[in-house]
Amino acid sequence: MTVWLALDRSTRGNGCMRVIPRTHHNGFSEYEAVDRSQHSFPTQIRDVDDARSVYFELQPGECSLHDACIVHGAMANTSPHRRCGYTMRYLSTEAKVCPEKNPGFRIWLARGEDLAGNRYVNS
Repeated sequence: MTVWLALDRSTRGNGCMRVIPRTHHNGFSEYEAVDRSQHSFPTQIRDVDDARSVYFELQPGECSLHDACIVHGAMANTSPHRRCGYTMRYLSTEAKVCPEKNPGFRIWLARGEDLAGNRYVNS
């Protein structure tokens, strides 16, 4: 599960997060390359039906929760207003994080017992 905590006001005008409902049931998406001069990431999900988008407009201190597998993202912030948030991801203690596929990825054991053999910060 991903928690996105709004530090600034997040609106459609400054590129708030949006999701396509029920797409988390479909498994992984197909990606296509994009122009890096116009995008933060090198790829985007192919064939997204923008007409189905649900936008999460948030005030500072509010948060949204979503499944990491749901089709989600934000349009570019072309407004004069900053859009800043803090992302926290929670996963089962049965999930194994592969360090070679996630360089620099740090995890903390929030609660429970590690069942996957992960290396946690301060462990």
